Amino acid sequence: MVITNAKISYICGILPSHKINNYDNELFSDRVKSRIIKSSGVENRYILNRENGESILDLFIKAGQHVIDVLSWDRNSIKGIIVVSQTHEYRFPVTAALLQNKLGIHNNCFAYDIVMGCSGYTYGLFSAMSHINSTHDRVLLFVGDAINDFVYPKNKSVAFLFSDGASCTALEYSEDKNYKNTFAFETFGDKSQLIIAQDGGNKNPISLSSFEEFVDDDGNINIAACMEMKGIELFDFMCNTVPDSILNFMKNNNFNITDTEKFFLHQANVFALKEIARKLNITDKMEELMPINIHKYGNTSCASIPILISEQGEIKSENVLLSGFGVGISICSLYIAKLECSTKLLFY
Repeated sequence: MVITNAKISYICGILPSHKINNYDNELFSDRVKSRIIKSSGVENRYILNRENGESILDLFIKAGQHVIDVLSWDRNSIKGIIVVSQTHEYRFPVTAALLQNKLGIHNNCFAYDIVMGCSGYTYGLFSAMSHINSTHDRVLLFVGDAINDFVYPKNKSVAFLFSDGASCTALEYSEDKNYKNTFAFETFGDKSQLIIAQDGGNKNPISLSSFEEFVDDDGNINIAACMEMKGIELFDFMCNTVPDSILNFMKNNNFNITDTEKFFLHQANVFALKEIARKLNITDKMEELMPINIHKYGNTSCASIPILISEQGEIKSENVLLSGFGVGISICSLYIAKLECSTKLLFY
């Protein structure tokens, strides 16, 4: 799937105000904490400050206002708002409608939400770029999760890994056909049990039993209202299926690894990322070509790619690969022929 004339103009990532040091977790022994932190590389995490009433909408609003102000966009020129998240402000209405009001954007715009996780940013770019044309020439894409709402603090497989985070990406129409964006998708519904929150949906509504502790197959304490992650199978998926998918995508579209200037991948696991780099044969130039920041901010779910890019400052690159992969189980990769934009990482 190829979309032309759609340009990314600005990418803003944002992290919440509450910074946590994983060594301060009182639910595990120092030995267990040291082992997990050493293996994951994640020492600090960021979560919403619930005591101060912080929510995912607050992060979206701050990022959106920043983007609009920096670009000096007339709010009446914005034709659409898309929100990609698994943690919406309310069960309904859609968060996109709330943002339309909070950001003062005119009524004649579309506004809708998409429920996606780890591949949510690249999926969101596909949706936003699909709308871009000479008439619908400006769209705001918001991507983020308060993922710790679904992390049980006694579950050692996830309690040290995730941060809440959000982003706003500005997209607009360009007459320059060098703005060429090629997408590839893969969905593995048969593996959907690898990352799942069993209770809280229509199948299993929240009940008292949703909060009863149980021990999963990997020996982790959890509750059905929170995330269950099959770590071994998921790690195998990331280390084998994901790089094969990327390599096939590149081969099928005559893209060359050696011509690719940047690789921005979902920050899921530092060892999996290094294995992907090895299979892409870019280990020698990994620091230059494939930045990693999971050790600084943890896994921020669907916001990890825009937060990663937000640290780059000014970007003027050709042939850039983005790949999101995880919950679903899904992979969405995007090859951008021309990426020229400003970026900024904010802290709430």
